[in-house]
Amino acid sequence: MTAGSPSQSPTTARPSPPATSSRPKRGSHILSTVLFVAAIGFAAAAGYLYLQDRNTVEPRVQPTAEPGRNDLGSIVKSLQNDKIAADYGRGTGKSNQLTQPGQMITIGDDTLLVFIYLGGNHDEATQAREAEAASMNAATMTLTTPSGRDLRGDKAIHVSQGSNVIAILISNDDALAAKVQSVIEALP
Repeated sequence: MTAGSPSQSPTTARPSPPATSSRPKRGSHILSTVLFVAAIGFAAAAGYLYLQDRNTVEPRVQPTAEPGRNDLGSIVKSLQNDKIAADYGRGTGKSNQLTQPGQMITIGDDTLLVFIYLGGNHDEATQAREAEAASMNAATMTLTTPSGRDLRGDKAIHVSQGSNVIAILISNDDALAAKVQSVIEALP
């Protein structure tokens, strides 16, 4: 031993790690390749099914209303089925003679307010509607938005009722008023 060099003893030397080959095990390589290919296949199948589903979406069919249970959607559908270009309006209206708020439906430049009465069954809803309709007078009726803006303007109002609905059409088109009245009176 020389001075300044560390002493090495045969008993304190660390054993060298066992020699390993530089090649990975063949079985694990094949398994990882198979799993990778399967993952790509599943992703492609999911993408295909997603796109296939998007292209074959069927239109939603609104259920028919039960008697005395008409709602805004069933009324719009009934109008559209009778070739009236009805669409959901934006907002509500009120009348000085009715307690229910009116929901708006637009038909071109005209407005249809529908006042829907609900009850436990068809008879109760019809009785509630009939009680309110008994005191209505179209000549003195005012129709406004909740903020107080006049909805009527210089147009005529046409009142029709059926089932659990009172409908007030704000329009000068008498032919349209007759078509709307026939639809409202035929509601289940």
